[in-house]
Amino acid sequence: MEKLVVHQVGNKQREESNFISNDLLQVDESMTKLLIKYLMKPFRQNPETYHFVHSVNVQMNEMNIIAKKLFEDKGHFYEGSKEILEFLYQQSNHPHIKSGDLFVCFLNDIQYEDELVEGIGIFKAESKDAFLKVSERSGQIQLKQEEGINTKKLDKGAVILNVDPDNGYRVLSVDNNSYDAEYWLYRFLNVDYIKDDSYATMSYMNMCESFSEEVIKNNGSKKDQLEFLNQSIDYFEANERIDTNEFKETLFPTEELKTQFQEFKTDYENNTGVVIADEFEISKPAFKKQKKNIKSNIKLDTDIQIKLDFRNPEASRQYLETGFDEQRGMKYYKIYFNEELDD
Repeated sequence: MEKLVVHQVGNKQREESNFISNDLLQVDESMTKLLIKYLMKPFRQNPETYHFVHSVNVQMNEMNIIAKKLFEDKGHFYEGSKEILEFLYQQSNHPHIKSGDLFVCFLNDIQYEDELVEGIGIFKAESKDAFLKVSERSGQIQLKQEEGINTKKLDKGAVILNVDPDNGYRVLSVDNNSYDAEYWLYRFLNVDYIKDDSYATMSYMNMCESFSEEVIKNNGSKKDQLEFLNQSIDYFEANERIDTNEFKETLFPTEELKTQFQEFKTDYENNTGVVIADEFEISKPAFKKQKKNIKSNIKLDTDIQIKLDFRNPEASRQYLETGFDEQRGMKYYKIYFNEELDD
């Protein structure tokens, strides 16, 4: 962390003022290590990569303009941080948007695709946690409640990497307080996904999840839906790349299902505007992140839930049966097992 400045950004609609620091912040080595861990850790598990965009020309994107000046002239860093503060403030025009502390820093030696590159970090801390400060006075322990930033959770952050400047740089982003999905990513940064393997992996998995909901479940049951998702996840885990023809041959036993999947893929692209690649290398970080978001619960109207484990794609087929009880006039699930396990 070569340079650091901390400002405070208010909410424009509530007519809150910004606080502008009058100089760069000088921090010692231990504080630098704490800040690096707090600010950069969320990006290790965030595989999405973006780039700046603009409706006319990417060189007209406000943040792209500021980033270019900072990369070309580090002496402009402090003035550039104020430009970032002001531009963020102009986008803070909704009552839900929170004020907060704005960290702007210049970073060196960021490892990106086997290269060490420079970066500009922009981070916003919106949440304050209460903590107890313990002190001793006159032989007595004193407790005092104070408020501060929880360094275990970053609210919002972006790292602009000095990579491919002609096409809007490479931008990483985190938003853990998504009360306004447009505010940080699209109005402030104005970015779009880089169409790489990570993007292809996430898009394909999202499409499969939609297919499971709109086709498999509607034509069968929740159990059928989860079996398909289970098999899809198993395919992603077992293979290095996706080939749609092979994917269909592996997962679908009938030509009807293969045709339905291909037709759904075309409709999905038309309806969402997302192009689903037919062949690509599977991004394991993107896969792991998307896998966590897939729900594996069967919720029943009798206040009972059945949770399936995606680690065994054959479990639901082997050990879970469905049927209809004529006497009760109710559907049922039958589960086979040898013994109950502790949590």
